[in-house]
Amino acid sequence: MREDNAVCREMTAAANPVRRIHHQAYACWDSEETRHFYEDILGMPLVATIMLDDPLRADGSMYCHTFFEIADGSVLAFFEHTSLFHPKNFAARSGFHRSVALEVGVNAMVRQFKRKLDAAGVTNVLMNHGVPLTLRCNDPNGLILELTATMPTSLAYGRTSRASAHSDLQQWLFYRQNWWQNAVGME
Repeated sequence: MREDNAVCREMTAAANPVRRIHHQAYACWDSEETRHFYEDILGMPLVATIMLDDPLRADGSMYCHTFFEIADGSVLAFFEHTSLFHPKNFAARSGFHRSVALEVGVNAMVRQFKRKLDAAGVTNVLMNHGVPLTLRCNDPNGLILELTATMPTSLAYGRTSRASAHSDLQQWLFYRQNWWQNAVGME
């Protein structure tokens, strides 16, 4: 089974010019609070901090980018801006619009993160989706963070998922269109 999965991944990688996520970046209003959460609580090391002048503004504004390493070498990044993200004006968008899922290995690791979040007073929800456990919480910036155990995939599932991806999307689009038509009719 592992050989089949490896062959499938190699074929996909060869055809895909995008190799992996280098980083995902999100706005934050307090870089230190963000560092504390990701480095001290979750154990993701801060690997770079870069301060840059804002080339689009003439008021001396600067950005501070912080980068937290994930075990595969990719990073989760945050940026704080001196004049755009004042704590009093920072409004996190709905977490529905801002979330990231991080794979953490086995269910025991998910439970370990739950204990760490509980000890730090961070509200979280542990969900059991059958095979993998998933732990959800909000980071200090309103970003929904999902820590999930690795879900073993079979070659058959990968083939089925790829084969149905477009038709599944069409099904969703049809459902969505009907939903909005009915919602308009209810008003």
